[in-house]
Amino acid sequence: MNKSQKTDFSILVVDDNKENLKVVSNFLKTEGYQIALSLNADDALSILKENKIDLILLDVMMPGTDGFTLCRILKDKPRLEDIPVIFLTAKTETSDLVEGFSAGGVDYITKPFQKEELIARVNNHIMLAHAKSQVIKQAEEIRKINRTKDRLYSVIAHDIKSPFANISMLISTLAEGYLESGSEEYTEILQNINNSTQETYALLINLLQWTRSQTGDLELSLEEIPVEGLIATTISLMEQQAAKKQIALTQNIESNLTISADQNMIKSVLQNLIGNAIKFTNPGGRISVNAYQQKNSIYIEVEDNGIGIPEKNLQKLFVDEGQVTTRGTNDEKGSGLGLLLVKEFIQRHNGTINVASKEGEGTSFTLSFPVQN
Repeated sequence: MNKSQKTDFSILVVDDNKENLKVVSNFLKTEGYQIALSLNADDALSILKENKIDLILLDVMMPGTDGFTLCRILKDKPRLEDIPVIFLTAKTETSDLVEGFSAGGVDYITKPFQKEELIARVNNHIMLAHAKSQVIKQAEEIRKINRTKDRLYSVIAHDIKSPFANISMLISTLAEGYLESGSEEYTEILQNINNSTQETYALLINLLQWTRSQTGDLELSLEEIPVEGLIATTISLMEQQAAKKQIALTQNIESNLTISADQNMIKSVLQNLIGNAIKFTNPGGRISVNAYQQKNSIYIEVEDNGIGIPEKNLQKLFVDEGQVTTRGTNDEKGSGLGLLLVKEFIQRHNGTINVASKEGEGTSFTLSFPVQN
């Protein structure tokens, strides 16, 4: 590890002797490390509360809380327990060293300090701590990839396979000529095929976008977008779907609103939210898309008077694991991917999404975007 790389690491030195602090600090600063200094345990805990520390050099013999006690305190705190602690001590009896390791220390350096030994031990433990953090990070990436893979397989196996099987069966019924073309039953089957195809296609688009977002292949392309035009275009795409359930789809948009956004991503967000509103609104209901500015944020709301969401399910809407999927008022299907995609896309725009809902009265999703100065 070269000197420029060491500037990314911070070391806390705790010693009640100011001369010792000065010596150790000078040794480590010449190596490139960021240094924090403390004369006692209370100050050390304050520093650790406010700063990211990668390694602690801790004096054993201090007035008040000694080094062994402070180390035990640190190891009882989840946020601090993984920080390696090297004891600075003149006590070299075996029993003292054993107590230090029992308290949670990883090494010790004897006083008076030898520069080469101190630097060598610090370098070794910084590299070990860095390697450990990289392993943890990589393990989390692997878990994320596995979750993506499992979700992908689950959607393919259940949410896509089943509609395709239904479409295939309906087409076979028509192809075998048992029904007269133009009859009521024939028309009904064609409508079922059309509905299933549209639902499956929408699901497939969500699945592809979500998978790309999880693997880092979906890039953000920002441009200034008029909100009124964006919403009008999206509503025009959803009007036919709403009309099938006799749902009134309206808009109430303040003039001259613009957001800095990726147009395709935000269209996908609005299509998912409006599609969900249609899905969970009874025939003859209403959906309104509103947009307005308050202070430094632009808000877009998708509001319906549908069946609402049970309170116990509200906290699960945007969670990758343990999601609840519910059929719509006309038995429409869904995979739960849509809201995961919405949340991720809004977060990429430094925005927020909030939901308010009451069973039997309806649901409102509110997006917020920062105003670009």
